[in-house]
Amino acid sequence: KWTFVAADGVEMPLEEGTSCFITMNPGYPGRAELPESLKALFRPVSMVVPDLALICEIMLMAEGFQMSKILSRKFVILYKLCEDLLSKSRHYDWKLRAIKTTLYVAGG
Repeated sequence: KWTFVAADGVEMPLEEGTSCFITMNPGYPGRAELPESLKALFRPVSMVVPDLALICEIMLMAEGFQMSKILSRKFVILYKLCEDLLSKSRHYDWKLRAIKTTLYVAGG
């Protein structure tokens, strides 16, 4: 059995086959880069930007909206305009989590 010592000094037992993952969200406000010494211990995996219009369309359809394809395009354009044109305040969040919450409330 191996043990893993967390940054705060707490020892945790590790089972065979245990893996450790780090998720990074570069470019997101308030995030720092991972140090090179730690980055070298992990295998990088890249992900693509999700298709917001498709996600919105499916969510709207699931909430019972009839014209989900048209509404999703308009909704994504609205959110993109808000992100680009409104002030860059930290309390504004125009990412997928906020979009999903808004659509969920809209389906009410």
